[in-house]
Amino acid sequence: MKEKVLSIPTPFGAPLDLYKNTWGKSGDILSIVSGLQGDHLNGIYLNSRLSQFLDSVVEGIDPHYTLKGQVISFPVVNLNAIQSGSKLWPYDGMDMDLAFPGNPEGETSEALASAILTHTADSYWGFILQSAPPHYEDAPHIQTLKLDGRIKNLSRDLQIETVRKRNESAKVSLLQQWHKRDIVAVTLSSGSPRTINFPQCETLFQGIINFMVAEKILKDRRKIKSEASMNSRLYEPNDEAPVFASTAGMFLKEAKVGINVQAGEKIGEIRDIYSGKRLEELTAPVDGYLVTLRQYPIVYEKEPIAIILTAKKSWKEYLPWSAH
Repeated sequence: MKEKVLSIPTPFGAPLDLYKNTWGKSGDILSIVSGLQGDHLNGIYLNSRLSQFLDSVVEGIDPHYTLKGQVISFPVVNLNAIQSGSKLWPYDGMDMDLAFPGNPEGETSEALASAILTHTADSYWGFILQSAPPHYEDAPHIQTLKLDGRIKNLSRDLQIETVRKRNESAKVSLLQQWHKRDIVAVTLSSGSPRTINFPQCETLFQGIINFMVAEKILKDRRKIKSEASMNSRLYEPNDEAPVFASTAGMFLKEAKVGINVQAGEKIGEIRDIYSGKRLEELTAPVDGYLVTLRQYPIVYEKEPIAIILTAKKSWKEYLPWSAH
């Protein structure tokens, strides 16, 4: 069910409306938020894909699934930024993910943040859908602020292999506010800003369906033998190996995100913009998983080009009985 939860007057005539979708009336709640930044189109597309799927389940069109729990989604939060094709709404220049917990009587971004937090406060789980920072591409992965047992179970249910613990973010972010309310919450990141990567979105879509079935939000009526659980690989901040440019110029990539690389393997090269002469060859400093890669080719000296997550075992492989 689509519901308008907030309408804010704007200087340009038409009000800014915030909508949420709700499916189900009982059970633990999963909240899904996308469009906090106007250029994170992967998350918006993925959320709309989930909306279409859940509508078909509730309407009895989907032959395989029955809804047993409750799902809330905010597919489009920062509508004005989306319409302008920019990360931030130019009128207020405020990052929506730095506006929480918000203020119902505050500026536009603060009022939106307050409404989102109010309507998701009773959630048990929370997913934020986003893309990489500007000029970069992310392989589909989970970002979290903690690696406790509940997050490990969530990662297992999503069947997404890469889990990346980030340094504590600003306490005014949605993820921090959800954690403060004891909501089991993560960010699902994939792709580049201002683009839609359909294969990556499909990977996360299937992951979210896996999660909903595992947590009994959805019932799969098919008698299918469940596949073996994927062992998520958990990476602490100090497991990240950044690759920096030593020179300025045009970066020509030769690798793709989402692959395992070996130390010394070529990632790309930097060429002089005027002469085309190769200035530098960039290689992986360690064995690991290439999770983030520069997309915009013009780079400056000392600018980050890639992030490699150093190879390690999954958390289950560290358990004392796993070797037996």
